[in-house]
Amino acid sequence: MIDIFEKLESDRQVAFLLGLSETVVDLLISSSAYKDINSALKVCWEWLENKRYSGDEIYYLLDDGTEFTGLFMQMQDENDPLKELVWGCIVDAISFSNWRAYQFDNEEYLPAPIENVDESILQQFLDGFYDIKLINKIVAKEFMNYLMDSNNSLKKDDIINFLKGLQ
Repeated sequence: MIDIFEKLESDRQVAFLLGLSETVVDLLISSSAYKDINSALKVCWEWLENKRYSGDEIYYLLDDGTEFTGLFMQMQDENDPLKELVWGCIVDAISFSNWRAYQFDNEEYLPAPIENVDESILQQFLDGFYDIKLINKIVAKEFMNYLMDSNNSLKKDDIINFLKGLQ
Protein backbone atom coordinates (compact mmCIF):
# COMPACT_ATOMS: atom_id res chain seq x y z
CA MET A 1 0.00 0.00 0.00
CA ILE A 2 2.98 2.32 0.57
CA ASP A 3 3.80 2.38 -3.15
CA ILE A 4 0.25 3.55 -3.96
CA PHE A 5 0.32 6.06 -1.10
CA GLU A 6 3.56 7.60 -2.36
CA LYS A 7 1.97 8.15 -5.79
CA LEU A 8 -0.95 10.09 -4.31
CA GLU A 9 -0.88 13.87 -4.44
CA SER A 10 0.23 15.26 -1.04
CA ASP A 11 -3.22 16.53 0.01
CA ARG A 12 -4.68 13.09 -0.72
CA GLN A 13 -1.98 11.54 1.47
CA VAL A 14 -2.97 13.85 4.32
CA ALA A 15 -6.65 13.03 3.75
CA PHE A 16 -5.85 9.31 3.92
CA LEU A 17 -4.27 9.53 7.37
CA LEU A 18 -6.81 12.00 8.74
CA GLY A 19 -9.77 10.06 7.39
CA LEU A 20 -8.62 6.76 8.84
CA SER A 21 -7.89 8.47 12.16
CA GLU A 22 -11.48 9.70 12.26
CA THR A 23 -12.67 6.09 12.12
CA VAL A 24 -10.91 5.23 15.39
CA VAL A 25 -10.77 8.49 17.37
CA ASP A 26 -13.96 7.76 19.29
CA LEU A 27 -12.18 4.89 21.04
CA LEU A 28 -10.51 7.69 23.03
CA ILE A 29 -13.79 9.35 24.05
CA SER A 30 -13.11 8.60 27.72
CA SER A 31 -9.66 10.21 27.55
CA SER A 32 -9.17 13.52 29.31
CA ALA A 33 -7.41 14.68 26.13
CA TYR A 34 -10.32 13.81 23.81
CA LYS A 35 -11.27 17.47 23.31
CA ASP A 36 -7.64 18.36 22.47
CA ILE A 37 -7.42 15.42 20.06
CA ASN A 38 -10.55 16.50 18.21
CA SER A 39 -9.38 20.12 18.11
CA ALA A 40 -6.06 19.06 16.59
CA LEU A 41 -7.79 16.88 13.98
CA LYS A 42 -10.12 19.77 13.16
CA VAL A 43 -7.15 22.10 12.64
CA CYS A 44 -5.53 19.55 10.32
CA TRP A 45 -8.73 19.22 8.29
CA GLU A 46 -8.96 23.00 8.05
CA TRP A 47 -5.36 23.10 6.87
CA LEU A 48 -6.14 20.42 4.27
CA GLU A 49 -9.27 22.15 2.99
CA ASN A 50 -8.20 25.82 3.22
CA LYS A 51 -4.49 25.94 4.16
CA ARG A 52 -5.74 28.00 7.09
CA TYR A 53 -3.00 27.17 9.62
CA SER A 54 0.78 27.33 9.52
CA GLY A 55 3.11 24.46 10.30
CA ASP A 56 4.03 26.17 13.57
CA GLU A 57 0.38 26.48 14.59
CA ILE A 58 -0.19 22.78 13.98
CA TYR A 59 3.04 21.82 15.74
CA TYR A 60 1.97 23.77 18.85
CA LEU A 61 -0.94 21.30 19.21
CA LEU A 62 1.57 18.44 19.32
CA ASP A 63 4.07 20.16 21.60
CA ASP A 64 3.26 23.42 23.33
CA GLY A 65 6.51 23.46 25.28
CA THR A 66 5.02 22.31 28.58
CA GLU A 67 5.26 18.93 30.22
CA PHE A 68 1.51 18.66 30.68
CA THR A 69 -0.32 19.51 27.47
CA GLY A 70 0.33 19.01 23.80
CA LEU A 71 -0.56 15.67 22.28
CA PHE A 72 2.99 14.28 22.52
CA MET A 73 2.81 14.62 26.33
CA GLN A 74 -0.83 13.63 26.71
CA MET A 75 -0.41 10.38 24.79
CA GLN A 76 2.19 9.24 27.31
CA ASP A 77 -0.52 9.06 29.99
CA GLU A 78 -2.32 6.23 28.17
CA ASN A 79 -1.92 2.71 29.59
CA ASP A 80 -4.53 0.75 27.64
CA PRO A 81 -2.82 -1.10 24.73
CA LEU A 82 -5.72 -0.59 22.31
CA LYS A 83 -5.95 3.11 23.11
CA GLU A 84 -2.17 3.42 22.73
CA LEU A 85 -2.60 2.18 19.15
CA VAL A 86 -5.29 4.78 18.52
CA TRP A 87 -3.10 7.52 19.98
CA GLY A 88 -0.25 6.38 17.75
CA CYS A 89 -2.41 6.64 14.62
CA ILE A 90 -3.73 10.05 15.52
CA VAL A 91 -0.34 11.49 16.41
CA ASP A 92 1.13 10.02 13.20
CA ALA A 93 -1.67 11.61 11.15
CA ILE A 94 -1.26 15.01 12.80
CA SER A 95 2.54 14.82 12.53
CA PHE A 96 2.26 13.97 8.83
CA SER A 97 -0.23 16.82 8.29
CA ASN A 98 2.18 19.09 10.14
CA TRP A 99 5.09 18.01 7.93
CA ARG A 100 3.03 18.71 4.80
CA ALA A 101 2.03 22.12 6.20
CA TYR A 102 5.69 23.00 6.72
CA GLN A 103 6.43 21.89 3.17
CA PHE A 104 3.55 23.99 1.87
CA ASP A 105 4.96 27.01 3.75
CA ASN A 106 8.43 26.28 2.28
CA GLU A 107 9.85 26.14 5.79
CA GLU A 108 13.52 25.23 5.83
CA TYR A 109 13.81 24.36 9.52
CA LEU A 110 11.43 21.96 11.20
CA PRO A 111 10.98 21.04 14.87
CA ALA A 112 13.09 17.99 15.69
CA PRO A 113 10.14 15.55 16.05
CA ILE A 114 8.90 16.53 12.56
CA GLU A 115 12.30 16.41 10.83
CA ASN A 116 12.11 12.65 10.34
CA VAL A 117 8.50 12.55 9.17
CA ASP A 118 7.91 11.55 5.56
CA GLU A 119 5.77 9.11 3.55
CA SER A 120 7.37 6.17 5.36
CA ILE A 121 5.26 7.03 8.44
CA LEU A 122 2.42 5.27 6.65
CA GLN A 123 3.75 1.81 7.54
CA GLN A 124 3.87 2.66 11.25
CA PHE A 125 0.39 4.16 10.99
CA LEU A 126 -1.05 1.12 9.23
CA ASP A 127 0.62 -1.38 11.58
CA GLY A 128 -1.29 0.19 14.47
CA PHE A 129 -4.46 0.88 12.49
CA TYR A 130 -4.80 -2.74 11.36
CA ASP A 131 -4.44 -3.96 14.96
CA ILE A 132 -7.28 -1.74 16.22
CA LYS A 133 -10.18 -3.44 14.37
CA LEU A 134 -10.32 -6.45 12.06
CA ILE A 135 -12.21 -4.52 9.39
CA ASN A 136 -9.53 -1.82 9.16
CA LYS A 137 -7.55 -3.52 6.36
CA ILE A 138 -10.65 -3.41 4.18
CA VAL A 139 -11.45 0.16 5.21
CA ALA A 140 -7.91 1.31 4.35
CA LYS A 141 -7.97 -0.43 0.96
CA GLU A 142 -11.39 0.94 0.00
CA PHE A 143 -10.46 4.43 1.16
CA MET A 144 -7.24 4.30 -0.85
CA ASN A 145 -9.33 3.39 -3.92
CA TYR A 146 -11.58 6.38 -3.18
CA LEU A 147 -8.60 8.73 -2.99
CA MET A 148 -7.02 7.39 -6.17
CA ASP A 149 -10.02 8.78 -8.08
CA SER A 150 -9.14 12.44 -8.49
CA ASN A 151 -12.82 13.29 -8.91
CA ASN A 152 -13.56 12.38 -5.29
CA SER A 153 -13.76 15.17 -2.74
CA LEU A 154 -11.18 15.90 -0.06
CA LYS A 155 -13.74 17.68 2.13
CA LYS A 156 -13.94 16.26 5.63
CA ASP A 157 -17.72 15.75 5.55
CA ASP A 158 -17.59 13.87 2.24
CA ILE A 159 -14.76 11.66 3.46
CA ILE A 160 -16.46 10.92 6.79
CA ASN A 161 -19.66 9.97 4.96
CA PHE A 162 -17.73 7.67 2.63
CA LEU A 163 -15.93 6.00 5.55
CA LYS A 164 -19.14 5.57 7.56
CA GLY A 165 -20.51 3.60 4.64
CA LEU A 166 -17.65 1.11 5.00
CA GLN A 167 -18.15 0.26 8.67
